[in-house]
Parts: sequence; structure tokens; C-alpha cells
Amino acid sequence: MKCLRRISSAVDRGLTNFYRSLGRLIARRPWLVIFICTAVTAACLVGFLRFEVEDDAEKLYTPQNAPSFKDKEYVDANYPSESLSVKILCLDRAQSGGSVLTKEALLEHLRAYKLITSQVVAVKGKSYTWSDVCDTGSGNNTRCRVESILQFWEFNETTLLSDPDVIRTVNGGTIADWQGLPLSLDWVMGGVDRNATGAVTRAEVFQTVFYIRIIEDSVTKLDGEGEGSVAFKWQERITEVAYDKWSSAVVAQYVSCDGAVGRESTKAINRDIGRLSIGYILLITYTIIALWRNSWAYQKAHVALASFLAIGMGIGMDIGLLGGLGLKFNFVCQVLPFLLVGVGVDNTFIIISNYFDQDPDAPIEYRMGEALGLAGSSITVSCMTNVIAFAVGTYTSLEALLSFSVYASIGTLLVFVFQVTIFPAFLTLDARRELRTRLGVGCPGFGCVAPGCCVAEPAADQLTRGNNGWSFGTNTYKHDSAGPTMASSYPTQVTALGDPSTTSTTTTATATTAKPPPPPLMPINRAGSGAMGSVPDVAVKVMIRPPSASDQQQQQQEAVAPPRDFSTPVIVPCCGRRVFDPHEDQLSTRIVARWLPALSLNRYGKIMVVVLECVMLGFAIYGCTKVYMDFNFRELFVPHGNWLHKAFQVEDQYFGGEKVPVAVYTRATRDGRDYFYYQDQLLQISEAFKTNKYITNVPAVSSWYVNYQTWLNGSYASQLTNGRAPNETAFNSWLQKWLSTDGRGFSHNVLINANTGRIVGSRIDGFTKDVEDGSWAVKCVDSTRAAVEAAAPDLDPIAFGFSYTFWDGFRTIAFSTVTNVIIAGAAVFLVTMILLADVVASLIVGTMVVLSDVGVFGFMHYANLQFNSVTCIVLVLAVGIAVDYSAHVMRAFLVSTGTRQERAHKALIEIGGAVWNGAMTTFLAVLPMAAAEHYIFTTIFKMFAVLILLSIWHGIVLLPVLMSWIGPLPYRDADQQGGGEEEVCGRVRSTRTAVQAV
Repeated sequence: MKCLRRISSAVDRGLTNFYRSLGRLIARRPWLVIFICTAVTAACLVGFLRFEVEDDAEKLYTPQNAPSFKDKEYVDANYPSESLSVKILCLDRAQSGGSVLTKEALLEHLRAYKLITSQVVAVKGKSYTWSDVCDTGSGNNTRCRVESILQFWEFNETTLLSDPDVIRTVNGGTIADWQGLPLSLDWVMGGVDRNATGAVTRAEVFQTVFYIRIIEDSVTKLDGEGEGSVAFKWQERITEVAYDKWSSAVVAQYVSCDGAVGRESTKAINRDIGRLSIGYILLITYTIIALWRNSWAYQKAHVALASFLAIGMGIGMDIGLLGGLGLKFNFVCQVLPFLLVGVGVDNTFIIISNYFDQDPDAPIEYRMGEALGLAGSSITVSCMTNVIAFAVGTYTSLEALLSFSVYASIGTLLVFVFQVTIFPAFLTLDARRELRTRLGVGCPGFGCVAPGCCVAEPAADQLTRGNNGWSFGTNTYKHDSAGPTMASSYPTQVTALGDPSTTSTTTTATATTAKPPPPPLMPINRAGSGAMGSVPDVAVKVMIRPPSASDQQQQQQEAVAPPRDFSTPVIVPCCGRRVFDPHEDQLSTRIVARWLPALSLNRYGKIMVVVLECVMLGFAIYGCTKVYMDFNFRELFVPHGNWLHKAFQVEDQYFGGEKVPVAVYTRATRDGRDYFYYQDQLLQISEAFKTNKYITNVPAVSSWYVNYQTWLNGSYASQLTNGRAPNETAFNSWLQKWLSTDGRGFSHNVLINANTGRIVGSRIDGFTKDVEDGSWAVKCVDSTRAAVEAAAPDLDPIAFGFSYTFWDGFRTIAFSTVTNVIIAGAAVFLVTMILLADVVASLIVGTMVVLSDVGVFGFMHYANLQFNSVTCIVLVLAVGIAVDYSAHVMRAFLVSTGTRQERAHKALIEIGGAVWNGAMTTFLAVLPMAAAEHYIFTTIFKMFAVLILLSIWHGIVLLPVLMSWIGPLPYRDADQQGGGEEEVCGRVRSTRTAVQAV
């Protein structure tokens, strides 16, 4: 522990001295810092020339190492996508469950069909009619592939009009699919009622399915499925016709098109981006209000713009740099600017808070050095924990989380860099304006800040040496008189301003009489290990040289010097106040540091806080047990109220919900022999797939082998042996004949080697039952795979559907998320332990983070959120966000002196207001997402809102209560126990300043 203390203390002192030196350097050369930062940012912005956005949901939200991706490669290579489907759903106009199985409704449905098929769509100067783009199923078939109740009348209006009884026609006839197989009535009609004999008597909805052929054109460079392709344009035209160019007083119709899900999702995101800009307005407004001071001199509202400029430069540099390196942006990254703005403004409030803690009359270098020295260490803890927590997200196979984590971690680091460089530079310029305004010299109004505005700096002497008789001995630190939270004894320090590494001399007198008023707090070293607002208080007797006569005279002058007045007239008189004191607490500080502790840090308040925490934790744990896994892409990514949602509801109600296409693929035999020798396994795999409990019978499984055997027994019955082809040659030759005639609908389902005539692969098509949730989907994948592998082991089979890539990822998402959260938590604990220099403090902060994360996870149940690729991203990021608030307060507690109760209160006084403002700005950044349409934004808002609420509760309410009971020792006391006396004695003996020890 002592070794850790020494290392951590050295790190802490090093950080404090580094930032102090940096602050003084920036104060001397603000314009140079601004120029360098601007030049570097401009260079990185060139990367926007290579900026790209990844919008492929399969790549973003599916683990790229999922087993189904290997299967997908095989399917894409051997069975390329051939068509896209669009469904027209027709209900009675009142949508009250009335029957549409009437001639009048059928005629209206036929009118819609004819209107759609008569369209002509132009793509890149070329016109495409319905016959040009409709899928025929195979090259041997010339009829367009359309599955509809209208097939009973051959899509002919005259035939339908002349039909005296449409219900009898439906019950007496049959229709076939594109493969020539009987088409189930339950596929083209929903809400069907039957009588005792099984005859159809009524139906509540028709379903007509149009299949659009995917056209690849290398000449015009048309992408078969992408935006701008022929299939894409025809899907859009069908939707437009069905909704905008067609109306009926008899029936209502809806369009279901899975291909439109991605387009509608992208449109919703683009609409939301415009709305989310309101977040910036709210954030800027709040920051301006929070930095408002009722004094023209001390006014800092305009400095908020400098903060946002610094943050904007960090965001621009982040996106430009990583975009230039080839890392693609994605939809989840759209929330990144809001996150980084919230994190950056947090740092602004910490810096400004420490700036106003300093003596307004002190030299500008001293003020900036002290402000940045005290704030730098604190925001470094926050930045490093955020960067590491975000970076841990790169340990994932989810592309969306990977790219977001890289952008977030690098962006957080860059925003931090600009917050401690260019923002203090602007603050320095404003500090010069502040002093000029107080003195009434220089340019009018806010004064001059740009070079050349004034011929000469009118306040050069005061900026360099201090104003109003300032000296080290009369320096006033805001928290010198913090009331009950002050230390029990007061030190005297003397140090040199010009040397930031100078170690102060500290002596202490222990008195039994009344305590004298606290002498002014000296610069540079507030606490032995870079503490804020406190100093080493070591009770040790030392014999040192008495002070000289000149030293005694200076001390006497400082002792009798009247208190300096650095107040200014107010802008707006309020509550009888006509002067503004920069050391007065702002509203946020009064709320968090004065009013809140009065309620929470008394005996009964502490008990109430713990009871409330236990209640919230109980609800959170219960919610955690109820959260389940699901990621229904088409339901979640299509905004509520969108035209697709009504179609999905009709499908769910009448056609068994979301039935996903899936197929069984057999490949080359393992021993190289012909398929003829594995007919038993072909039959078994067809039966195993058909009877699997996750596979529906409407539409039915379509097996090429079963239909081929049926044809053989009808065409070559006398030549068969036990109902099968007698030999390998007959099996293959008859198969090719069947595929070119009656079995032409299966010609794309059987792969035949052109040289040998043998089968090298085949496909059996089917559909799953309605997908219930993510757990059901994972079981479906496992069950179908196991069934086909057991049925035909020699045919190297796979079960695959394009949804399997998402479903297969569910099993890895849970493990990946838990792993990332644990790693992030461990990394954050390690960083806080090193930077906070205390194991107990790190454990307490870690506990606050765990409680916040558990609360967020449990809240998902009450917010109707499921565990999926989007929510897991927020859960990983929550570790970094939650640690901010607790780490700031804990560090302020560690550098304070007094009893635990006093230190807990003083921690809120010193940092509570800034922490509160930081939380508010982060909340305002995500608040507009509450009105967003897209699932990504609404989910992030819900989870971030409760995360911020829980984090601020644990940071400024529960944590101070725990610190008042079991808080660790302050740095000063720990240094004393670790040998601080010897260190102090050595420093005292080496100083040239003489102070008589009492």
C-alpha cells in the first residue's frame, strides 16, 4: 500500500505540476496556442475527403465471426439473390373484420394489380416494364412470378366478372406456385372461416406477392439491390402506386416490403438528425446561463462559445482523422457529437470553477497555472477512465460497437486535449479583458483581446505582478473560509511564483486557545500530493533560522494589510444587491453544496438515502431478471406510425407473423460419390426439415427431391427399382430432363456439374414460424442445423437463412457485452486506483459505477427495451460515463481535510456545482432524442437519461453519505503515516525562508 501511495502521489504531483506549467505557458502565449491548435485541426479535416458511412445493417449489428457468415459466403457464391418480394395486403375498407371474399372486393384488388403491372420505371435513361423486371423463377418459365388469389381467374377481369360464385370457384379449384406446386389458400388469404366440410366461407384479407428480379448491369453500373437499382426503384413505385395513386371505397390496402425497411430506417435517421440539432441549442443556452455572472467584468457567458469551439475542433479532428484512415462512420456514431459535447462541457465547468476559486487580483499566469493545475488532475481522471472504457468496446466483433468505440475514445481524448489547450488560451484572453474592464482602461465594452486592437496593453503591469496590492501573503483562495469544512489548523507558506516546481515551506502550531483566523492560502502546493484547496498539516517541531528584519517587516505589513475588495457593480440589481463578488456561490453550487447536504448529510437524511438506494436497487435487480434478448430489425428500425408498421401488423394477425425464409443446402458428398447413393439421406433431410418444430407448413417446405421422385413414379414407373432410378446414369439423366420440363421451377435449386452431369449441391426451401424473440431465434438456428446434420451427414448439409447472420450473433452478443463491461470496469478501477492513489476510494467509486450500470440494465425491462446490438453498446459506454461524477467528488474528498463529515461536505462545495452542471449539459445533449423517430435514438435517450440520473444520484447523494461513514484518509493524513514528517523536515531545512515554529 505504501508503495502504491508513493507511486500514485508522484503521479498526482507530476500531473498537477505539469498542468500548472502548461497553464502558465498558455497564459504567456495564448495566440500561439490558438494558431497551433487551429493548424493541426485544419490538417486533419482533410480526412473528410475520404469520409464514408457504413449503412449495411448486417455488417453493423451482426458479429462478423458468427458461424453463419461462412455459410453465407457459400450461399452467395452458389445461389445468388434472384428476386425481392413486395406484398399487397387488401382488407375491407372499415377494417372491422368484414369479409373481402366478394366479387366487388376481388375486382378492386384486381384493379390495383393491373395498375401496378402497367407501370413503367426509368432508371439511368432506360425504361423497365413489369415484364422486364418480374421474376420468372427459372429460364424455362416465361410467366411472371406472382402469388395471388387472383390466379383463380388468371388475373382477367372478364373471367372474374362472369364468375357467378367466387366462393365456389375458390373451393373447387387450385392454384400453383412458380414451381408448379399447389399453393395453399392460407398463403394468399387470411382470416379464413371454413364450414364443417372444410370449405372456405369467408376471408378477411388478401395477400398478393410480387417478385422482382434483381438486375445487374455492368454497362450502366447498376447495383442489383442497392439504392438506385431497378429493383429498388420498382419497389418504390409499387409502394407509391398502392398508397398515392390508388383509392377505393370498398377495400383498403397496405404494402409490406422487407427491402423498404432499410430505406425507411435511413429516412427516419436523417429526419431525426435535423431535430437533434435542438440539443445543441439547449446545451449552448444552458452553458451560457450557467456561466453567466452578474458583472460586466467577471462575465463568462461568452466564454461558452470558446468551449464549444474547442469541442467542435476535437470532434472535427476525430472524424477527419479516423475517416481519413479509412474507418467508416455509422448510424450509431450519429450520437457521438452529442456525447462528446456533453463530456467536453463537463471539463469546461471544472476549469471555470477552479478559475473563479483563485484570487481575481493575482497575476494572470498565476491564476491560469493554479486553475489548470487543480482542474487538470481531476479532468484527467475523468478523461482517462472514459477513454479506456470506450476503448474496451473495440474488443468486439460488432462493427457498430467497434467503430463507435474507436471514434468515441479518440474523440474524447482530442476534446480533452483542446479543453486543456485552446480553451485556456481563450480564457486567458478573457482574463485580460476582465482586468481591463475592472480597471476601466483599454477598449470599451468587453475590452480588446485580439492583437492590434490596442496599441499597448494598458494593464500590462497588473497582469504581470498582480493588482490592488496583491502578494503571496495576501492571496485569497475562495475556499479558505469554507466554514465547518476547514482544517483544524492553518499553515503558512512562502513560495516563488516563477518556479512551478518550488516546494513550499510549511509549519504548524498546535494551540489550545482560540484559533486565529486562517491566513491566506499560498500558491503552488495546496496539499502534499497535488491536493485541491488543502495543504499539508504536519505537526512537527523544527529548529530553523529566525527571520531577518526585512522579512519581519514584510510579514507585519501583510498581517495588517486591509482586505482587498475585488467586487464590481452588478449588471442587473437583484434582491437589493448592487455589487458582484466572484467568490460567491452560484445557484448550482448552492443547490448541491448547501441545500442538498442540509437534507442528505444529517442523521435521518443519510438513513433515507440508503433506504431509497436499497429500494431502487431492488427494482433494478428484479428488472435485470426480466430483460430478454431480441432484435426484430424490421419492427425496431421502422418508426412507429410508418406505413410499413400497419402492413406488419396485418401480417402478424393474419399470416402467422414474421415468417422468415430459410433453406437447407446440401453440398458435395464427403466421399465424392454421386447423390444417387444418398437418396435415403435426401429423403430424410427433406422430412427432418419439414417436421422441425420451428418450420411452418404455410407456405410448405418445397423439396426438389420429393417432387422429382413423384415425377419419376409417374413417368418411369416400369423402369424403377423399389420406386427409384435403377442406376447412377438414369438418376442423373432423368433429373436433367425433369428440370427442363415439369421440374423447371426447381432448376435453380439443383447445382449440376456441366462436365460430369453430377449433382454438386442442392437447396430445399422453407419458412420459419413467427419469430417470437431473440432466444427463440437462437433455438431455431440450433435446431435446424442439428436436424439437417443428423439427417444427412454425408451430404455436408447446412441450414441457412439470411436472418441467421443476425440470429447467430445473439449468442455472441451476450458474452461479448458481459466481457466488455467486466474489462471496462476492471480497467476503470485500475486507472482510478492509480490516479486517486487509494484502493478504498477506488473500490467505493467502482461500487457507484456498478450500481449505476445495474440500474440501467434493470431499467430496460420497465422501458420495454430488449438486450440487443444497440442496447449492449450503451451498456458498455455506461461504465465510462458513470465513473465521471463519482471520480470528481471522490478526488475532492481525498484532498480535503477535517472529519469525514466535513470532508464530504467540502467535496460538494468545491466540485459539486460543476458536477451538477456537467450532468445537466449531458442530459440536455440527449434530451431531443426523446422526440426522435428512430429506435437507435429513442433507445439511447432512454438509457442515457436514466444513466445520468443514477450517476448524479450516486455521485452527489449516495457517495457523500458513504464517504461520511467509511471514506478513506485524506492525502495529508496518509502522507503523514507514510513518512511525511521526514519529507517535510527535509523541505524545511532546505528553505531560505525563516519562520519561527511555535
